[in-house]
Amino acid sequence: MIPLAPSRSIKEAEAIIEKKRGAGLRLPDVLRLTEHETREALASVDAAAVASGTATLEAALIGVPLVIVYKESPLNWHVLGRMINTEHFGLINLIAGERLVTELMQNDFSSKRLAKELLWLLDREHSIELHARLGVAVAKLGGPGASDRAADAVLEAVERWTMKDLAEVKKMDSNRKLP
Repeated sequence: MIPLAPSRSIKEAEAIIEKKRGAGLRLPDVLRLTEHETREALASVDAAAVASGTATLEAALIGVPLVIVYKESPLNWHVLGRMINTEHFGLINLIAGERLVTELMQNDFSSKRLAKELLWLLDREHSIELHARLGVAVAKLGGPGASDRAADAVLEAVERWTMKDLAEVKKMDSNRKLP
């Protein structure tokens, strides 16, 4: 199953697949391409290779063992890579504060390495352990109602700032001498 990014079309993906088959790459006879069904696709698989971004967090929320993948043009990677100073790229790894899932970035991302990592995710014992660890990391996000919690936090911050500003204005007024 291949869920497509919103910027990609099924026709484009089919053309790439046919080109690869024509070049001798062995691919399964049945590949299901989907558009706008990321959650459904992730919920239906035992393991996934997911491009770095919000979809990696979505996979973790669903509980799908995953490998995070990303490959950029060498120039972009060289320039942008120098600006990024983090141990992890994947959102779930950042949330967990540790490398829960493998990240295959740039030169580490090869078909052979990806196949090895996906097969490892299909190992039952490893899959069960990773699923549990993903659950612990996801729990750090809190339960349903994130939008309400975020709105409450913003309102509390505004209230604190407003109270602080009011106190400073009152202090300035009390120090001001009228002519």
